[in-house]
Amino acid sequence: MAPHRISHRVSAAGEVCLRVGFAANLVLVIGKLLAGVMGQSQALIADGFNSMLDLVAGTIALIGYRVAAKPPDRDHHYGHGNAETVAALIVGLLIVATGSIIVRDAVVTIWEGTARRPALWTVYVAVAVILLKLGLFLYSHRVAARERSLVVRATATDHLSDVIATFGVLVGVAGSQLGYPVLDPVAAFWVAAVILYHAFKIIRENTFVLLGGAPPQETIDDIVATLRSVPGVLGLHRTKVRTAGRGVIVDTEILVDGGLSIDVAHDIANTASDTVMAAYPGVFDVVVHIEPYTPERDAEGADPLTPRHRMPRPEAR
Repeated sequence: MAPHRISHRVSAAGEVCLRVGFAANLVLVIGKLLAGVMGQSQALIADGFNSMLDLVAGTIALIGYRVAAKPPDRDHHYGHGNAETVAALIVGLLIVATGSIIVRDAVVTIWEGTARRPALWTVYVAVAVILLKLGLFLYSHRVAARERSLVVRATATDHLSDVIATFGVLVGVAGSQLGYPVLDPVAAFWVAAVILYHAFKIIRENTFVLLGGAPPQETIDDIVATLRSVPGVLGLHRTKVRTAGRGVIVDTEILVDGGLSIDVAHDIANTASDTVMAAYPGVFDVVVHIEPYTPERDAEGADPLTPRHRMPRPEAR
């Protein structure tokens, strides 16, 4: 089998992005809760609790990001890249908890008819929050795309959900000023709906990674084509690709001339591994098995569900 490399790189840019989001959420928690209480806006208070959750989630994200940077050790042969995935999953679960509480409070207020008209100046607070969160989303989205970070991507998604949620707060508060105070708790309900939607999206994506789901078929096809292009590779058999943290791990059987020496076949396997990792930085590991070429194996191709062939054992005499 060819040697492999594990490289769950964690960049300074990603950590700075998470720290900026953490600081912004700290300011927003204080600002939203004060404005919501003083201005008597249930929607703004709900949004304040949303930011409080973001603060907790940001702490978890930072921890997960740092743990993911640790190199492989005796207990974690493939590194700690999935720490990011676990952190993002916890973020999603916390968001679900907060969204559920907001829904409960909004339903109680509407049912009991205790909605009150918030102060006019809370409208300006909502506008300021939208502009700040929009800027954070654009910044985080750019960093996540460049660094291929799941936890930064989850944070960017959370910033976007805050933009949409706070826009609902703005509509609710403005509607209350026009004589419809029930729109304020309705806006809180909207905040919760947006939060829960994005939370389930984060949970679904990161559960897929933890379960070792395959990347898009287009990515697999490109990797297979690259393997087939390596000199000496006559065909492929049982090519498997699974997600691992920010990248993927490839496990394949290459078909080579059965008359080659072990040394030559091993060199072909090394070349195949090195070629794939050079072409695709997101590939953390390529495990290459060597199989002698036969028309039957070649006909089966790289289908990952193909059973492994075993050499027949000699009959006992």
